[in-house]
Amino acid sequence: MLPPELLDIITLYTGDRVVAWVLRHYLTPSVYTDIRLTKRRFLIYGQVQSGKTAAIMDVLHQPLYTNIPKIIVIQNSLLVLQQYRDRFAQAQIPLQIITKDTKTITSNVLLLINNQHRYRYYCKLANRPTKYVLLMDEADAYGQHALSENALHEYYVTATPHHSHYKKPEFFHGIIRIDTPEFYQGLRNIQLEYDDSPIQEIVARFRKEPTGMMLINSYRYVSEMSKLAKTLTKKFPRICFVTLNAKRTLYLNKVTYKLRKKPITKIIDLLEDATHIVFIANRMSLRGLSYTSGNYTRHLTHQYSDLAKKSVTNSLQRMRLFGIYRDQHPVKLILPTNNEEKIQKMKQALEINYDICRWFA
Repeated sequence: MLPPELLDIITLYTGDRVVAWVLRHYLTPSVYTDIRLTKRRFLIYGQVQSGKTAAIMDVLHQPLYTNIPKIIVIQNSLLVLQQYRDRFAQAQIPLQIITKDTKTITSNVLLLINNQHRYRYYCKLANRPTKYVLLMDEADAYGQHALSENALHEYYVTATPHHSHYKKPEFFHGIIRIDTPEFYQGLRNIQLEYDDSPIQEIVARFRKEPTGMMLINSYRYVSEMSKLAKTLTKKFPRICFVTLNAKRTLYLNKVTYKLRKKPITKIIDLLEDATHIVFIANRMSLRGLSYTSGNYTRHLTHQYSDLAKKSVTNSLQRMRLFGIYRDQHPVKLILPTNNEEKIQKMKQALEINYDICRWFA
């Protein structure tokens, strides 16, 4: 074994928290404490729906963070909150969600929706931690959170690190890059189809598939979404059409059913006997939402979008079709012909993301 002084130098040079934990019994105590408690910023980058939540769970399990509170900040979405709660329950990770009814902190892992109300509820808690590890999901949407100031280590999780201050390599001390898994289907390997046909004709071709699940997220207003669903259910009475907004609604055989605030997974499980499902969504088809069944055996097979007036970042985040699909069922993205240039810019953005990752290679 090398002398502690040399191990100290090597460990400080690498700055690797896992190395420090493995060598903790051989390091000078002050060096181990320095690495464990000194401010660090890290980028967790992975393509859309390529496994970033699993990477967050890996951080929570790091032995270096034993007995250190962890705070996860997620986007301002109850649907995303529901998915987090379900994923953590499946992984058997104890989780406390901060709400207006929270009186005291009882868990080592806290989840905070990124809005002023939830932050205010958190700040009122007398036993809130003074030092903690902060993980910010979809962080490019809001940059540094107010909780960053007292965080020991900060993790910025995003699929679009080319946005905002992430262009500056000196902002981060290191990067965790999620390599696309074997069964991942993303922009480089899905089927692209450019089609200017009316949406009814596109749905008609989708209906000819033996089975499938489609997302339409090209409409801005709830009134447009509802009108489209009513029109389509008259023409295709056997297809389940679901509008996703504050009031989830199922349109089937010209009849409407209120689904209250059911999460997407529960809706898909409820419609397990339906051969074809079409979701019509806008804001609820962005960042962090997965359209899969509870057992992950059913997923989106088609998506229709119009990205012509969207930013590259917004366009990438709209790609709910991307994902890790072990069945290797081909998935298809359908776009108007004037979207072709935007797709090329999205592909260029992926290359920029790769260059950002090379800063720490």
